[in-house]
Amino acid sequence: MRQQHSSISKSDSVSPIETAHNLFQPIMADSVEVMEYFYKGKIQELEQSLTQLNLLDNAREIAGLCKEIIRSKEVLQKIMTKKEGGSSINFSIK
Repeated sequence: MRQQHSSISKSDSVSPIETAHNLFQPIMADSVEVMEYFYKGKIQELEQSLTQLNLLDNAREIAGLCKEIIRSKEVLQKIMTKKEGGSSINFSIK
């Protein structure tokens, strides 16, 4: 049996936004805590990817990451509101 390597190697030029998108795909969860954990991790990864970019060379990627961070923070705020309210939610976040 042969071990497969990741599709992302050091020689590939993959932008940080593509890497962040591959790491965090939309989830379906019944637990507010799971969704909260997921989005906190996603925001952290997106912010880390943002620090690796140069404004002159990566303006579009920076804009895309910023939009994704804002969207994720809005979703996280809704999750936190639901958590504080004590109601259970059963929906998927896309």
